Amino acid sequence: MRASRVLHLLLVLQRQGRTSAADLARQFEVSERTIRRDVEALGEAGVPVFATQGFGGGIELVHGFATHLTGLTDEEADSLLLVGQPAVAHRLGLGAPTRQAREKLMNAIDKDRARRALGLGEWFLHDPDPWAGNHIPHGELRRISRCIHERRVIEIAIGRDVAVPTRPLGLVLKAGSWHLVRIGDDGVEVVLIDDLRSTRITTVGFVVPDDFVLAEFWSRHLASRLVDPSGGAAFRPDGD
Repeated sequence: MRASRVLHLLLVLQRQGRTSAADLARQFEVSERTIRRDVEALGEAGVPVFATQGFGGGIELVHGFATHLTGLTDEEADSLLLVGQPAVAHRLGLGAPTRQAREKLMNAIDKDRARRALGLGEWFLHDPDPWAGNHIPHGELRRISRCIHERRVIEIAIGRDVAVPTRPLGLVLKAGSWHLVRIGDDGVEVVLIDDLRSTRITTVGFVVPDDFVLAEFWSRHLASRLVDPSGGAAFRPDGD
């Protein structure tokens, strides 16, 4: 974990230039003391990094130093399509590899194009949570995500209902609400999980239907719902 963070720190410094320890601590969600230890680790590894004190000071690389570590790890590749969705990546437990993939992409292109790409964040923000806030307990979406990847049965409890074994196929975030696509008794179905109370990972595996494609299934699912002529969707997930 630390080695991955130190590498990420190197890429951030290469792109941003001189940056204060406080700003780096906020970006990495760690303490300034941790950042300073990571800087020391970079120096011990032979990276020409130094810190300046006082007003306008910060941590930076020696002018002209550059690294070309642009290859993605498996976890970063899995997170690639979430690069522009940091809040969603965090909910799914993919915040760190997503940030690392983002830095590698930014370092792989020239500085002018990197600035243009980052400029989107100055005028557009995607907030995935509903107005009432995200009420799903911390870690539950991450456990479901893990079981989807590992094709593992997970027990879930929604609202006041008892926990039931579930074979999860995918997660869909629509209009601020999370929906779980799963294998039900009568085929693939959708369950609203905004009131998810708890989960428990099991050791039982399951097989995904050969013809299942999440995007195609969801498109058909939406098409089968009645739509209010005024523009409001009369959509209620199966099993809700």
